[in-house]
Amino acid sequence: MKSLIKKPIIIVWAICLIIAIFLLATKGLQYGVDFSGGTAFSIILEEPVATEDLSRVTTVISRRLDWAGLKDAKVNAAGNQYITAQIAESDPEEISKLRTSLLRQGKFEAILDGEILFVGEEIRAIQKDPAKGYGVSTIDKSGASRWVLPFMLSPEAADRFAKMTFHRCTPIGYGTQIEYDCEKTYFFIDRPIDSIIIIDNDTYFAEREVPSAPELLQSDYIKIEEILAQVKTKYYVVDSELTSDQVNELTSDLNVYSKVIVSSNVTNSIKDQLKEMGYRVTIKEKSKDSIPWIWEATGLKSVISLTDSVTNMDAPTTDSPRFQRFNNLTITGSGETQAQAKERLDDIVVILESGSLPIAIESISTETISPYLGDSFLKNSLIIGLFALLTVAIVLFFRYKLFNLILPILVADLSEIILLLGALSLISYRLDLASVAGVLAIIGTAVDHKIIITDELLKGKKEEEDSNESPIAKIKKAFFVIFASAATIMATMLPIVFFSMGLSKLVGFAITIIFGSLIGIFISRPAYAEFAKYVVGKAKKKAADKE
Repeated sequence: MKSLIKKPIIIVWAICLIIAIFLLATKGLQYGVDFSGGTAFSIILEEPVATEDLSRVTTVISRRLDWAGLKDAKVNAAGNQYITAQIAESDPEEISKLRTSLLRQGKFEAILDGEILFVGEEIRAIQKDPAKGYGVSTIDKSGASRWVLPFMLSPEAADRFAKMTFHRCTPIGYGTQIEYDCEKTYFFIDRPIDSIIIIDNDTYFAEREVPSAPELLQSDYIKIEEILAQVKTKYYVVDSELTSDQVNELTSDLNVYSKVIVSSNVTNSIKDQLKEMGYRVTIKEKSKDSIPWIWEATGLKSVISLTDSVTNMDAPTTDSPRFQRFNNLTITGSGETQAQAKERLDDIVVILESGSLPIAIESISTETISPYLGDSFLKNSLIIGLFALLTVAIVLFFRYKLFNLILPILVADLSEIILLLGALSLISYRLDLASVAGVLAIIGTAVDHKIIITDELLKGKKEEEDSNESPIAKIKKAFFVIFASAATIMATMLPIVFFSMGLSKLVGFAITIIFGSLIGIFISRPAYAEFAKYVVGKAKKKAADKE
């Protein structure tokens, strides 16, 4: 028995089991909407979308709600203008963040001199590698931090970027003292090119010049007109009332624009007047942090000066051999703290990785939903699982007539369930109904594989020709079948996880099966094989001694 306990796989199994029990005792399990309730989102799009765009809308919303697939998000279209979504989340602060994320259409644009350099769909990959600069770092004594987001452009976008930025720097000085004054690039999310911007006098004069990196102590300043020039939309600076000229112009503008973005200090009479004209009015509040109002109103996220290296200042023409195209670029921004900078970085990553909506969202309402199932269902599922194990134990006893083998099978199966639940706890996966079904399915698969192992080990008792085959060889044969079975399961389940179009309700089942299979074939079933080899070996030795 001591030699068995010292086996490496038994030690690994025991350590993993202790870690899993610790995770379940301290962190516990998280449950999906079915068991713990959550929040329902009722989403209205600005206008109906074509049938072919509905799948894109639901996919983008699902990714923004639950990019990692851990919150049991369920998103469905109701007609061609309404979306319903459920998520296992009830924290008001988190719900507010999700709502803000959903309200963005997510159109990412890099602008130079009012022209588009590239858009979010042309970003091929976000390089989340700290070695390439990705992440957040503190850069001054106040605690202000900078975030850096490296990315790779498509070849077509890189070519356009190189040509549009060519020689966009002005050399200053002579010889070795030469420096460059370069133009700025502006990065927007949901640039309001289809809306008029209306700014009250106080906000306009307070932000005549704003820092290009608002949270940093040392930052150059840009004029509000420079930002508005990149947006390429009309804007009005208003007092307490609209002038007659402004009324006439705004009435004429209805032929081109249907929406207005107004600062919160614009008077109610102006807002009412705009609504009477037929405009859809959106009020943009001033951010609580140091972000200027004009950044919020225009969707500006970052302002970066070009450098002489990316503008090919050393190449005389675009046909020169020294002319380069840059696929790898970076976006940078700042925050008053590291936490704030990370939140802004994560926010842009989610927008870029989830993609943009083909149509903007008009409104979102939320309500708390109660669990469809509760603790009683989980308890019943546990009882069913234990009853299944007990039934299997009785059947195996009559099959093998080896009582000492029943306990290792039951212990191995229980440990496999604990290891699986511990792994789900570690990644904060929320158990839904499909996941519970997956756990029950894993019990059946585990027993099936243990029977294969046991049958191989006991072959020598009934088949004389196999009696000289070593236990190790028999276990190898058993695991050949087990690995083939696991490979088939993976081939079936992985497409559901990664390409779950129309099969989203099965994702929880697939994830549980995949985790359970991996834990089984690499930890619990090899550990059982060692126990079974020991028990069968003792049984054969005892039978030989009697003879």
